[in-house]
Amino acid sequence: MNLNDLQKCMSENGEAVIYALDATALVQESMQRVDCWPPATKHLGQAMMAAVLLQALNDTEDNESLSFQWMCDGPFGHLYAEARNYGEVRGTIHHPRPPVADYETKLGEGVLQVRRSHGNVGTTSLVNSVGDVSLDIVEYLEKSEQKSCGINLSVQISWDDEQKTRFRVHSALAYLIHILPQPTEQKRNDALLRWDRQMHDLGPISRWLLRPEQTTLDMLRLISGEETPKVTLSQRVLFSCRCNEDRAARALALLESQEEAEGTFQPAAQTEIRCEYCGRTYTVEAEKVVSLKKGKK
Repeated sequence: MNLNDLQKCMSENGEAVIYALDATALVQESMQRVDCWPPATKHLGQAMMAAVLLQALNDTEDNESLSFQWMCDGPFGHLYAEARNYGEVRGTIHHPRPPVADYETKLGEGVLQVRRSHGNVGTTSLVNSVGDVSLDIVEYLEKSEQKSCGINLSVQISWDDEQKTRFRVHSALAYLIHILPQPTEQKRNDALLRWDRQMHDLGPISRWLLRPEQTTLDMLRLISGEETPKVTLSQRVLFSCRCNEDRAARALALLESQEEAEGTFQPAAQTEIRCEYCGRTYTVEAEKVVSLKKGKK
């Protein structure tokens, strides 16, 4: 297994910063927790990898969290991914098992909301979504952060049996190329054209010959065209969820308050709450919810 899930290097000419990511185990775990079918797993995996890459791209010394929320009108419903603590990530999709039998169906048109948070300070950006994770992320970077980037997000699913009843994530690989500011407009345009051609010539990541024990390093070699790229960042990427019983109880208290206002509330001695990110189930007693609602009032 590749122990360096995310690696970063600077191109030899100082023109670009390159990030390579192997999130195969991460996306496999999330697929199982959310109970996704392959078409939804593709979008979920792409969103989670994009969150990891953009958190690394910001290159801040502060402990920043970054979240994406796609609110689109397609068959998958809303899509959410969050990265924090330098490589901890989680995600969920509203309809993990939609009536979709292909990998080409997009999220649908809508809005992508991006939120960055440093402690209690946060910024929120909105961009129109075309329903494609890669295209939406590039649009966000260009319009909201004024960064020229190319991104490739690849999720490949394999079937474990001939009847196609059991499947797994064969690979979840991604890279991001950030073209650094250039002294002149002409040099900037030349750099953009050069790296765009490089991405085109490389073709799909699924066709690359990568060694299992050096996946991200081999990716950096291919993207940069250098035999020994100078790696400046290596970090693990892990699934991490912040849910707990107290959060579940607060969520239930909020839901019950809304139902009471609408006149649809039906009391119960206890209620099971399932986390939509990690699949954990919490049993919340009615007394605890009543106490929380009284405290809120």
